[in-house]
Amino acid sequence: MGLRLGSLGRLALVACPLVLLAAGCSSSSVTASDPGAEGGTTGPGSSPDGTDGGVGSDDAPPPNDCKIVGLLGASEVAPTFFTFDPPRVGPPPMTGGTLNGKYRVDKATVYLPTQSKDLADPTKSTGAVTAWAVFSGKDYRIFLRSTFTISSVIGPQSQGSDVASQGGFTVNAASLTLDHACDKVAPQEAEYTFSDNGSGRATILVKTPSTYGDTFLLLEAAKN
Repeated sequence: MGLRLGSLGRLALVACPLVLLAAGCSSSSVTASDPGAEGGTTGPGSSPDGTDGGVGSDDAPPPNDCKIVGLLGASEVAPTFFTFDPPRVGPPPMTGGTLNGKYRVDKATVYLPTQSKDLADPTKSTGAVTAWAVFSGKDYRIFLRSTFTISSVIGPQSQGSDVASQGGFTVNAASLTLDHACDKVAPQEAEYTFSDNGSGRATILVKTPSTYGDTFLLLEAAKN
């Protein structure tokens, strides 16, 4: 199959299937220490990775003071890749519920944009994801580290991204809204939905739009 004009631009999007919590993506990993590694807290005006950010000196501190303690023990998982092809192939519908507690991701699924089907092979794509989340009252703290190698018509395309976010959250049915109050990096466009029916497991679905269709990251987690 020949490489069509515009394929390189599309592959840049295909190779960035994850913009969770508004972290961008680049051809090399964005390094951020795992805030759960020390289990510590961060003060007002600091991002969860310990850097200055989020709240300027002339701004009021965020409502939760950026002090949710991080988690230890989240395992690295290998995601499964598919091409989003509704209604046959896609994530399950999210049902909402109550987000409260500590969640460690133990399964991840990436759905590449529909229009990438001639450019990327999900069956030969690989990756690794380490992620956890804490929801307490109206506050949240989330960490996610990901690396992806997308099998494409021009060869393997590698991407990496670290996300550390903390702030306040609200829910409306299955919709999850994060305010990123403690974050240094301004959020990019993404839509978050979730399911937590109280069974001890929960799912967060991240939908990222692009010119070539939506990318979905499905994160399934054990709650404790």
